[in-house]
Amino acid sequence: MQRKCHRCDRLYTPTDHNTWCPDCMAGKPVVPRKTKKQVDKENKERMERVYKYTRYCIQCGKKFYTNRVNKTICGEWECEEKQQKQLLQARRTKRTCIKGVIE
Repeated sequence: MQRKCHRCDRLYTPTDHNTWCPDCMAGKPVVPRKTKKQVDKENKERMERVYKYTRYCIQCGKKFYTNRVNKTICGEWECEEKQQKQLLQARRTKRTCIKGVIE
């Protein structure tokens, strides 16, 4: 059974009742935790490496990453619903214009 060290939060296999891992007992320095800013920066760099294109959503304006050349909206369902409504409305107005010309 493993236990989490109370000093460095690392998992270790205890040999006795101590709550510190063997490295902390030996006096090794604790590696400082990453700040939120550092983690966000690393995630952003990783996302830019994984995906080919960086785009801005035409509905909400958020930045998103994709491998598709022609993708224009992010993957959130709200944006997709708005886009579908706009396309449907555009088709309806186009039909009414065509009907008006034919009649």
